[in-house]
Amino acid sequence: MKSSELLEEIKISIQEYDINKIKIKLEDDEINPISKQVSLFNLKNYDEILSKTIEKDNDDEISNEEIESMKNEIDLFFKGCSPESEESFKKFIESICLYLSLIAKKPLHPVGIDFGDDETVHEDIRNNKTVYICDKKEFFKNQSKDYCTCNYCICESK
Repeated sequence: MKSSELLEEIKISIQEYDINKIKIKLEDDEINPISKQVSLFNLKNYDEILSKTIEKDNDDEISNEEIESMKNEIDLFFKGCSPESEESFKKFIESICLYLSLIAKKPLHPVGIDFGDDETVHEDIRNNKTVYICDKKEFFKNQSKDYCTCNYCICESK
């Protein structure tokens, strides 16, 4: 599948979720800091996706197997962590993850997220290219035996 085709599918899918739910959540003074960072990140990605276009010379081929594998991993993630989540929210998160990993080539967590103990996602410049590093990637990969969305994140391990 061409990245432009996947982007169009993602655009349709994310609009099925009521984005105002995230905006309302962000107004809650009781929201925990990590949830707030992730919610802001998802809101930013929502806007970015809707405004994104892919030029013909950057329209890469993405394997259908990779797309399906990632979708299955995200489905396992929800079954393991949040089985009661509404279907439109699951599709929203799936769409953002597909976009970040396969099109934008960005981390699945926001740069600067505070995982505690001075661990975060950060960026480094190597050979004039941005490289993302996640201090918790190996930890997260070792936490779950049934699923690991970290396998699809472009971040390098610490």
